[in-house]
Amino acid sequence: MRPLFITWEYPPYKAGGIAAHCEDLATTMAAQGHEPVVITYGDERTCEVRDGVQIQRVPSTDFATNTLSWAMHLGHEMEKKAIELHKQNNFDLVHAHDWMAVSGATGIKKTLDLPMVFTVHSTQKGRDGIGSEYQKTIHDLEWYGTYEADEVITVGREFSEEVKHTYEVPENKINYIPNGVDLERFDSHSKDLNRRNYALDWENIVLFVGRMYPQKGPGHLIEAMPHILDQQPEAKFVMCGSGATEHYKSIAKSQVGDKVHFPGYVSDNELMSLMKEAAMTVAPSVYEPFGIVPLEAAASETMTVGSYTGGMKDTIVHEYTGLHTYPADPGSITDQVSRGLEDPGWADWMGDNARERVEDNFRWEQISAWTTGIYNQALEE
Repeated sequence: MRPLFITWEYPPYKAGGIAAHCEDLATTMAAQGHEPVVITYGDERTCEVRDGVQIQRVPSTDFATNTLSWAMHLGHEMEKKAIELHKQNNFDLVHAHDWMAVSGATGIKKTLDLPMVFTVHSTQKGRDGIGSEYQKTIHDLEWYGTYEADEVITVGREFSEEVKHTYEVPENKINYIPNGVDLERFDSHSKDLNRRNYALDWENIVLFVGRMYPQKGPGHLIEAMPHILDQQPEAKFVMCGSGATEHYKSIAKSQVGDKVHFPGYVSDNELMSLMKEAAMTVAPSVYEPFGIVPLEAAASETMTVGSYTGGMKDTIVHEYTGLHTYPADPGSITDQVSRGLEDPGWADWMGDNARERVEDNFRWEQISAWTTGIYNQALEE
C-alpha cells in the first residue's frame, strides 16, 4: 500500500508529539512492506529517503500574519507537491494529521479522488477553547477534516467520545488507535547521563516532560513542590520542555529554590537517559487526549504519576503501573508523588509492570497493523 502522510511537523521539526507519531508509524509501515510517503514542512524543498520512508519537504510563506494563514499556505504547497508525485506513482489514500494538515489533505482528496483518513490528535475546544473568531476558524477546520474524511482515527479511548460529540462524527466512522512507543530505541540506549547536571547523588529525580503551558499542568506540580519536599526532602524536580519556561521557572524558584532545575529543551537521547535515571515521571496535565510520557517512562521501566484524565486513564493503571491524581489538584499530586518516593521498591515494581504492559499493548507493529486495517476500510467505501 502507498499511503500519503500530510503533517506539518516531522523530525527534525518537532513542536509536540505529532512528529514522533508520524515518524514511528511511517517507519513501521515501511518495515512491514508498505511504501509511505510523507509531505511535510521544510525551510526549502528537499527529498530524502530515511528508514524506507520518502520524505518530501515544502516551505510555507514568510509573510503569514498568524499560524492559521501559515498553515493554509503550507497546505497549498503540499497539494501541489502531491499532484506532482501522484503523476509519477499513484497514491492509494491520503492520511492527514491534525488541523494544520486539513486544507492540504482535503484538497488532495478532491483533486486526486483519493480516500482520506484523518487522525485527530487534539481539539481546539480542548486545547484553548473556541471563544475568539480565530479559535472558531481552527475549530471549523477540524470539523471539516472529520466531515471530509472517510475514516477518523483518535488517539484516546475517552478522546473518541470528545471528537464524536464535538464534531458530530458518525459512530461507524470513528476509530480509536492509541499512540505507541519504540521499545527497541529505549532498549538500545545506554544510560550515559552526567547526573550532576541535574541532581546530587543522594537526590531522587522527579521528572516533568512537556511544553510549559497550562494544558500540561506545570503550575499544579510547582504548587505541590514545597509540600512534597516537606515529606520527601530528597526529591529533586527536573522540568524539561520549552514554552513559557521563564515564567514557570521564576515561580518555582521562589517556592523551592535549588530543589528545582529547568534545563529547557533536551535532546531525545538525553531525555531517555533522564527517564531511566528518574525515580518517577509526573504528568499533571489538565487536558491530555493521549499523553506519550507515561509510555516513554514505561519503556524506561519508570513509573508515572499522572492525572486521571483523557488518555492517561488508559496508559496508567493505578497502583499497578503508576499512580493517578485528580486533575488540577496540587494536593493530590503531593500525596501520590510522596507515596511513590517513600517506597522505592514499590515504585520499581510499578515501573516493571508498566514496561510489561507497554510490550503487550502499545507496540508500533500493532498500531501499524490496526492503521492499515482502517486504510482498507476507507478503500472499500
